[in-house]
Amino acid sequence: MTASLRPAALAMALALAAAMAPYAASASGLLAHRASYALSLDASKPSQKLDGADGRIDYEIKGNACEGYTVNLHQANNLDTGEGPSTRSDMLSSSWEDGNGDAYRFKTVNRTDGQVKSDVDAIATRTDQGVNVQITKPRHESVELKGKILMPTQHVLKVLAAAANGDSVFEATVFDGSDDGDKVYETLAVIGRPMKDAKNLPDAAKAALAGQTYYPVTVSYYEVGETGQTPAYVMSFTLYENGVIGDLKIDYNDFVLRGSLDAFEVLKAGGACQK
Repeated sequence: MTASLRPAALAMALALAAAMAPYAASASGLLAHRASYALSLDASKPSQKLDGADGRIDYEIKGNACEGYTVNLHQANNLDTGEGPSTRSDMLSSSWEDGNGDAYRFKTVNRTDGQVKSDVDAIATRTDQGVNVQITKPRHESVELKGKILMPTQHVLKVLAAAANGDSVFEATVFDGSDDGDKVYETLAVIGRPMKDAKNLPDAAKAALAGQTYYPVTVSYYEVGETGQTPAYVMSFTLYENGVIGDLKIDYNDFVLRGSLDAFEVLKAGGACQK
């Protein structure tokens, strides 16, 4: 059993994306920052498969629409099934996304108990028909994906734009790149009413987020063609207008992990961007 957050989802949820110098956050920009989240098993949804779980998510985003966005992400989980030693899963991901959402370069490694389970290296480029994925790991292959597909950080910005516009729902097909490097999800984002002055923030985050508007957001990720079925997983989180994620929850159907923001650092902004 594993519990890794998909790179695109965190991109989404940490704008969890968003990716990563940047410039001061605005309606068109994401705040460059590092954030860490302590993971724990959510007792409000009892699990029949786990006796306990904990872990961390460490996230970094830098960049802007001119330079592109760079994201570094590490998620580590310890899962206790009550049968033998706990299972440890680790996911390391680094990515760069073009500011227009036309290209996405990513590397992702998943390990279970120290053994590599997947190692993906690829670049996705927008075409007139959809997205072309040039994969170099775990195999050399060119994959053509048809249709309107958003890149991860592009998805974050679209959700933020929908929220600012007062929309309560945003649907999109999003490139994820996990598994064999060509994964796509159909997503449904439900956006709550804007709020301010969230409680229980770590001291380092208060200055950056004080007075910032945030939205309760829930994003359901579906296998393609299965939007009428149970989602593969669901992420709920507080999304600030500058792309920062507050606390979050990841529902894997069999169990739920909660992530509590416990460390935060604003990174130095780069050059000005007029896009």
